[in-house]
Amino acid sequence: MSHPTEDELVDLAVGDDSVAASVSAHVAGCDACAATVAELRRTAALVATAPAYAAWQTPGDAVWGRIADEMASDEMATDDRGAGGGGPQGQDTVSLTTDEPTSDDLPPTGPVRREPATPPTGTVRREPATPHTGDELAQRRAGRDERRGRARRLSVGWGAGLAAASLAIGLLAGRAIWQPDTPVQPVAQVALATLDTKQDEGKATVVRSGDGLDLTVATSKPLDAGDGYLEVWLLNADGKRMVSVGVLAPGDKASFPISQTLIDQGYVIVDISREKFDGSPAHSGDSLLRGKLPA
Repeated sequence: MSHPTEDELVDLAVGDDSVAASVSAHVAGCDACAATVAELRRTAALVATAPAYAAWQTPGDAVWGRIADEMASDEMATDDRGAGGGGPQGQDTVSLTTDEPTSDDLPPTGPVRREPATPPTGTVRREPATPHTGDELAQRRAGRDERRGRARRLSVGWGAGLAAASLAIGLLAGRAIWQPDTPVQPVAQVALATLDTKQDEGKATVVRSGDGLDLTVATSKPLDAGDGYLEVWLLNADGKRMVSVGVLAPGDKASFPISQTLIDQGYVIVDISREKFDGSPAHSGDSLLRGKLPA
């Protein structure tokens, strides 16, 4: 038996209307593919519970200014350490030679007479440190300003790259999680009632949003999930097939992407069941609320 591709299963899980009817039919009769789609829908539903505003925050100009000043200060400290040598101009001079020693450089072979060290006579004249001229100070200030400007340009470039990366992540995540802020168009609505007492305790609404459909489920009071969790299903009118559309938090309202293909194929019965953490993708048979969408 040939299974759908991963891309086709993802499209089915996020409610893409372009999914072929054969893919939906295959998933309805294949436990492995149905488990994969159910897991994808659970993941999408859990991530969708995060705050709607999940964009990157752009630091203000003051933050970039402090970063640029810190980077410029580090560069100036490095320059000052490099300019603090022992020469008259603040530079250390090191002479490296690779010549072979001559006979004059070699120590004598005979006895060596050591003369007592003769202390220097007179006074040692110390040359005063040469102060920086106005031109030198101006050059140092100009160099400092140039380094700060370069650091600020690097910071702005880094910020632009970060903004571009966040935009790419947002576009990819938005395909499966966040829906565009477009006016919704109600398509169908049904009350969800208990199976035993037939009391209405919830509502399911199908709305057209963007390029697809959303199934919005809301309960009038929190449902008891017991030791497990609540799962939303679409049952086929023939009573033989069903697909999972996502996980519902107790007492919460949630929206799940579905495809027009599912509705056209008869998946019009909305069911909320109590499921256990047993790893089984099948329906537990413990339904709490149910309602049939109008044709």
